[in-house]
Amino acid sequence: MPLLPGEILNTRYRMVHLLAAGTYGCTYRARDVVEARDVAIKEYLDPAVETQKLFRQEARRLSELQHPQLTAVRDHFALENVGQYLVSDYVDGVDLQSLLAQYGPLPSDLVIVWLQEICKPLAYLHGKGQLHLNIKPANIRLTPTGEVFLVDSGLPGLGVRPHDSGFGAPEQQARQGVTPASDIYSLGATLYTLLTGGPPPNALARESGLEDLRPAREVNPNVEPYLSVVANRALSLRPDVRYDTAVDFARALERPSGRPAPEVSDLRRTPDPQILALPPRPLPGRRKQIEQRTIWGLLALLVIVIAVGVTFSLVNINAADDTIGEAEATATVESAVVAALTAIAPTPSPLPRPTELPTPTPQPFTTETGSRMLYVPSGTFRMGDDDGERDERPSRLVQVDAFFIDETEVTVGQYAQCVDAGACREPRVSSENYYGNSAFNDYPVIFVNWYDAQTFCEWRGARLPSEAEWEMAASFDSVEAVRYRFPWGDAFDGNKLNFCDVNCTHTNRDANYNDGYRFAAPVGTYPDGRSPLGVYDMAGNVVEWLGDWYGFSYYREGSDNNPLGPTEGEFKVIRGGSWLAAADEVENTARGSFDPLVAQANVGFRCAMPVP
Repeated sequence: MPLLPGEILNTRYRMVHLLAAGTYGCTYRARDVVEARDVAIKEYLDPAVETQKLFRQEARRLSELQHPQLTAVRDHFALENVGQYLVSDYVDGVDLQSLLAQYGPLPSDLVIVWLQEICKPLAYLHGKGQLHLNIKPANIRLTPTGEVFLVDSGLPGLGVRPHDSGFGAPEQQARQGVTPASDIYSLGATLYTLLTGGPPPNALARESGLEDLRPAREVNPNVEPYLSVVANRALSLRPDVRYDTAVDFARALERPSGRPAPEVSDLRRTPDPQILALPPRPLPGRRKQIEQRTIWGLLALLVIVIAVGVTFSLVNINAADDTIGEAEATATVESAVVAALTAIAPTPSPLPRPTELPTPTPQPFTTETGSRMLYVPSGTFRMGDDDGERDERPSRLVQVDAFFIDETEVTVGQYAQCVDAGACREPRVSSENYYGNSAFNDYPVIFVNWYDAQTFCEWRGARLPSEAEWEMAASFDSVEAVRYRFPWGDAFDGNKLNFCDVNCTHTNRDANYNDGYRFAAPVGTYPDGRSPLGVYDMAGNVVEWLGDWYGFSYYREGSDNNPLGPTEGEFKVIRGGSWLAAADEVENTARGSFDPLVAQANVGFRCAMPVP
């Protein structure tokens, strides 16, 4: 049972109230009656002698830490048959978990500042060889003067690794080796929670496939795309994919160049009440009045009609069969009156139907990184090839919604902007990699794995194209409603792409062509090789990562409406062939796959996005 308010601990500390309760004990706010200061006391309920020894070592190590955003350790002691106690300064203020409970998802401009501040004491801890292992919104406190503190470490020297569900890295929960990357995971979980209002799924549940991590932007559409990418990377189940240091994480939180900061909004529990005025009562309308001259005209006409009717009824026609009966005469009179009134009354003119304006076709646009995106209209086209490889069969008609796709492959210069913003990793270092050489800024970025490509596209507010989208953009002429074998037509022409020609050292090279490049070429080098929609390099240059997992029987089992690959798999789809590919490997329907961690000299990518 937790200690109650007013109780005196170790003849010195008067309990004020319980702050938190955990597996290993509780944390209290107390008053040091000797030094007249408020303190926080963390207990570890294990009275074993060996535990006491380890606890003293850990307490001494913590007492040596001195950072303005970490609480100073003031005392430590053990109570026989009870456990160990660590006393540190109490930080007055409010924790981020309390703010989250009051206001829901918090504004990104504030979250960025708070977490960048927390990275400072965390970087200090890591520099001292110390881990925190208990980072979460409840352990980040804001003081009344605006300072940000990181409190309540996990006593890693005792093997204590507390974690709330969703905040502990998988290796931390599995009690495997922990590193600074474990704290980076918790930082990512904290970012995710503050932006979405709820923690991410438990890491072990994700690892076992029981739960999936939804990007923060899907949970809360107001989250800026690059922040969603930062959270996703920090929350990677693999430590080597996360940010290397707390400094790198803080740098990744910086808003990319050219992206305006959102307007700073005041925090509110609920919207201000609005007094809604009752709608004004409509004034009684004036009755429409008939003009006096119209009334006289109607009366005169009525008299004439009656007189005519009476005359007809008094005329005696010799033949009895020709005599007008009373009922028939009355009907004649009534018909005449109706006809007269109808002639006088105005005939309402039918209202013209409004002209329906045609929906304008979205125009190409240029992104902030300089990528030009082309519009691909929705439509139905035949995907696959009945005469192709087994995984290309059978061909079938599929419906694909409209989307945008990059006109060219992502270049070195464009990818470097994401690296500079701290959202992307640098491509893998290799003697064949030209990244970092400004002379190659217009060349496709290479030596990036699937995760790198997806991170870049998400940072840009886009994604990798699906296999159906890619094949449609490469082969389909939406105007003529025809599909081609190659982007430019049905006949191969080695002058319209960068493939394995005379410059290639591969055994399957075609010496009949010389495209001018042994390796990758600058994007857009072959305008005659564009697809019917105007997309460059869909055949050759570099093979491109797609968003789908590879499925051998995808064409037999996939949906006919916006088909996607399997929900999971071992390999990711690649399409388009490269400077290493032979002619039959650059056909629009040719499929390939790689392990998503592959990064090599002939692999790049381009991005796509739905129509806003």
